[in-house]
Amino acid sequence: MIETRCGLQCTGCEYIENLGCKGCIQSNGNPFHGTCAVAVCCQERGYVHCGDCKDLPCALLKQYSYDKEHGDNGKRIEQCLAWSCRKEEIRYPWMYEYLLSKKSMTWDFKVEWQWIRYLIGGKMYAAVCKDNTGNDEIISLKLEPSEGDFLRRQYEEITPGYYMNKTHWNSVSLRGEVPKELLKEMIDKSYELVLSGFSKKKQKEILETE
Repeated sequence: MIETRCGLQCTGCEYIENLGCKGCIQSNGNPFHGTCAVAVCCQERGYVHCGDCKDLPCALLKQYSYDKEHGDNGKRIEQCLAWSCRKEEIRYPWMYEYLLSKKSMTWDFKVEWQWIRYLIGGKMYAAVCKDNTGNDEIISLKLEPSEGDFLRRQYEEITPGYYMNKTHWNSVSLRGEVPKELLKEMIDKSYELVLSGFSKKKQKEILETE
């Protein structure tokens, strides 16, 4: 389970109970001890954790992990490497950059759900969901009900939305056989469908915000 940006696990940490620490993800890079440079670096680059970064393990992460007083002798680096290796199993490695390329989008990571949420105007248009080991498993997208129903009948990897409204949302396995171009089209349609739910004036305001 992913709990932090750097690979350190929060479960059982005394500071959660004693100091009310919310961890680096839920606190936007500001856990109990103040701003965490590793967490901020991940957030600014658009990564959920250091395992997403091509520079893993960087000098900053090594500094934190091998700190004489608060380090863990490389354990967090090993965890990030494990998360990184899992990405090789996914059929659509381009998907993350494509989601992030959408105009005026924002994203967050919900620790309690293990979801990466992609939003436009504060409303979700995609969610990449992880399994209980932190492995990316499915992406959920919004479609017109008739189109979603049609695609579910064409591809066994497309199913009713996981923990979502099953009429409007559809989940796609990230290890399935759904064609690349179809998945791109589904992402585009979900983004446009959510955006179109706002008034014309609000759409203009959202798209002008970068």
